[in-house]
Amino acid sequence: MEYLKIMLLSMVPFTELRGAIPIGIAMDLNPIGVYIVSVIGSTIVSVPLVLTFRHILHFLKTKQIFAKLVIKIDKKVNSGIKRLKNVSIVGIILFIGIPLPTTGTWTASAVASILKMRIKDTLLGALLGNMLSGIIVSAISLHLI
Repeated sequence: MEYLKIMLLSMVPFTELRGAIPIGIAMDLNPIGVYIVSVIGSTIVSVPLVLTFRHILHFLKTKQIFAKLVIKIDKKVNSGIKRLKNVSIVGIILFIGIPLPTTGTWTASAVASILKMRIKDTLLGALLGNMLSGIIVSAISLHLI
């Protein structure tokens, strides 16, 4: 039951994986189990987030006050879409993988929505990024770094 709490904490935007791992380790749970459930929780939330952010962007296009801004962003993205597609997965991995404030799955999912990344590419980038971030945060929490 405690691992389920850690998984749910890793899905919440304020704690995400970066907060869930230290909390789980502070609760004297198995660090490997904490790492695994945190990575799973933080990764599976990326798919519904991308879909939700896409709907939000579509909704904003229909509102006159935001339409100009969203259309301008779309034009910029569409003009450089081929270059962005090649580096987008690596960008998501590094964006999530380096554990800094506001660089988690929630923000990366918003970026992936704006860049119109495929769901499977976003999921792969989120998984690998969360694995990297989880290793770093676990090592710091266990005083290895």
